Amino acid sequence: MAKSVTSGTRVTSTWSADEDQTLLDARASGMNWKPIAQTHFPTKTPNACRKRHERLIERRNAENWGGIKAETLARQYMLFRAEIWKPLADSLGEKWQVIEAKCMEKGLKNLQASEKALRRKERGMDSPAEAIQQEQTAPAASAGAGRSRNMSIQSMLSPSPPAEEYRP
Repeated sequence: MAKSVTSGTRVTSTWSADEDQTLLDARASGMNWKPIAQTHFPTKTPNACRKRHERLIERRNAENWGGIKAETLARQYMLFRAEIWKPLADSLGEKWQVIEAKCMEKGLKNLQASEKALRRKERGMDSPAEAIQQEQTAPAASAGAGRSRNMSIQSMLSPSPPAEEYRP
């Protein structure tokens, strides 16, 4: 049974396996979020239903990365790895194998954190609190500032495609 918690005037509860299946079935039948919430989950908002559905689909997709799909990824990666890493290596004056090894060693999250710290440093900020304050006061100004034609390591390794196309 799902656990319920009262918070102010709203009741929040964890999703049960049955509720997850009901949500997946309702969405698969073509229902929109508001009717799903009203019909099947009167204590939940349409947005809560949408977010839960997204998490369920993400989890399902992540679980599908076993066996043949993982083997295919490995094969394709080995086929294309020089093409993937060479443009970045060329821009840094290194061999692509060195760049690949360094990026794998550091990991995506560490590279993203390093790049973010570098942006703060370039803007003359000493702390993350200063960066947050500046982003809140001038979000539009900082959105396009400092972008160059060459992509950063972070943007090349980011799961979402960059806004600009890479041109060496």
